[in-house]
Amino acid sequence: MMQDRDVILWLCTTQGVGSLSVRALQDYFGDWRAIWTADADEMIRGAGVRKNIVQALAKGRAAFDPVALRRLYEPHGIAFVTVLDPEFPTSLYNLYDPPSGLFILGDLPPTGDSALGVVGSRNPTSYGKLVTRKLVSDLASRALTIVSGFARGIDTIAHSAAVGAGGRTLAVLGSGLLKLYPRENTPLARAIADGHGCLLSEHHPLMDARPGNFPARNRLISGLSQGVLVVEAGARSGSLITADQALEQGRDVYAIPGLITSDQSAGTNRLIQQGAKLVLSSQDILEDFNVSPQETINTSTSTSTSLMQNLPPEALKILEMIGPFERQLDDLLLGTGLSTGVLHTQLLQLQLLGLVNALPGGRYIRS
Repeated sequence: MMQDRDVILWLCTTQGVGSLSVRALQDYFGDWRAIWTADADEMIRGAGVRKNIVQALAKGRAAFDPVALRRLYEPHGIAFVTVLDPEFPTSLYNLYDPPSGLFILGDLPPTGDSALGVVGSRNPTSYGKLVTRKLVSDLASRALTIVSGFARGIDTIAHSAAVGAGGRTLAVLGSGLLKLYPRENTPLARAIADGHGCLLSEHHPLMDARPGNFPARNRLISGLSQGVLVVEAGARSGSLITADQALEQGRDVYAIPGLITSDQSAGTNRLIQQGAKLVLSSQDILEDFNVSPQETINTSTSTSTSLMQNLPPEALKILEMIGPFERQLDDLLLGTGLSTGVLHTQLLQLQLLGLVNALPGGRYIRS
């Protein structure tokens, strides 16, 4: 007989079936195995699920093999956690459309009142990058879990700063865990999963990133957190959707002020006008969390070690070439023998991981 967790796995991995449909089925049938055996008419007329979704469920049920599916993701260290499991994040229970199951790579860090969501522009200014690194480093070193969406820009910087501070971070993906997006964040993903938190997705492990996945992902970022910090956001930024969802979920919203002439700060400045808490330092956030002034995490050399173990040979060659001194880009090109494209790509990754700082004049130094 099909087990409850297997039924949830089927529901979560059937393409086109969202959390609202799953909730409607559970509310109507009241039993996971009853959903598995239900016919199409019951699902449509009784539970009110749309016909096309019921058809997708029927197609998925015919091909569903829980043993084969687990053999796909478990060798990669991915776990499947359901609402029936004690480790499922309790802060997600009260969402309007909670997930019934989550795929997790790494160790799930504390969430809820121990976590802060951080979101912002995919193309941040130098100001946005600097503020994100400083605030997140401070907050992560004070035992707050940093929750973000693994996207380019502010999300990536937030995860990297948390890892660099020896802290915990939770990356909520808009793709499956075996289809990391963006791909250039693969070294960062390894660093997160290797002792600094986890990557999390409600999608089939092999699902590619799709535009429709990201708004759904945003509700998890806010749902896993006590509050959400918006660093830089334009007037129509997707980060504002996360802020709206945070308010709907009863979470706090924080915003970094920016120049009134900056398009990148139009959204954050508007949030402050509408009542979001203006943040000038990490203390403005910490005073709302249950964190004592003395509470910090142990930022030992294990952080640097775990990062180094996940670096490709090209990146290690760059670090060795830089050594304890400042190096010009031309010196690195000549000394490493790497192509210009590879060198720039690896330097960017090293900066995101907090291992290298870029200086004016095309110079680089180890952090």
